[in-house]
Amino acid sequence: MSAVSDERAAAPRRGILRLRQETMESMFGYAYTILMTDLLLVLANLPLAVLLLVSRDALQAWPTVLLFSLTLAPSLAGAFEVFRRMRGEEPPRPFAAFWHGYRSRGATAALLGLVTALVIGFVLYDGAILTGTVWAPLLAPTFAVVAAWALVACTSSLAGLVLYPQASVRAIVKAAVYLSVRRWYFSVFALVLLGISAAAVIVQPVLGALVPGLLLYVVFANAEFSFRRAVETEVAER
Repeated sequence: MSAVSDERAAAPRRGILRLRQETMESMFGYAYTILMTDLLLVLANLPLAVLLLVSRDALQAWPTVLLFSLTLAPSLAGAFEVFRRMRGEEPPRPFAAFWHGYRSRGATAALLGLVTALVIGFVLYDGAILTGTVWAPLLAPTFAVVAAWALVACTSSLAGLVLYPQASVRAIVKAAVYLSVRRWYFSVFALVLLGISAAAVIVQPVLGALVPGLLLYVVFANAEFSFRRAVETEVAER
């Protein structure tokens, strides 16, 4: 009788231990995937990473930084593909997932990144010209909003391209532009995370390179939630 009781008591313990082991393995798997994504982002943007590392004042060299940042959008498509697979049942293979997203959506992402860079470059150039003039206090907030909106819309578009690979690029971009304005609080949240990532990399390029992966995952999850809510709303209205 006591042996049966011992077996019954041991079974839940083994179940708890197994659950804890699976939880720990899952946590380590997520941590490994995030760190690998950080490494792949650095490798995909190596010229930009070297520039930030050797530059004394990256803000003063913004034209060069903006030019080298054209590699960011394709690499974000790769990172978002890794994050998409992380939300599945099977553990992702970071390198394979990153390369798949980079290869399949890299050209479109590069075009979106170019358009965004042109908008931001136009804003920064006009801001530099207007510095010290009477128009600066009036137009500076508008320029800042335009640059921020372009950045958030581009990031949301990249997430949409990964989430809905069968949808047209035009539909994804239109939805991202609409949602970036309609759900402005999500846009502000994403912008804050992107700003923290950029600041960490600019201030301390070596240690800051470990920050973007986790924050970009939150940005991707934020964009995914926004897209899915929009799709659910549209289906419910039909």
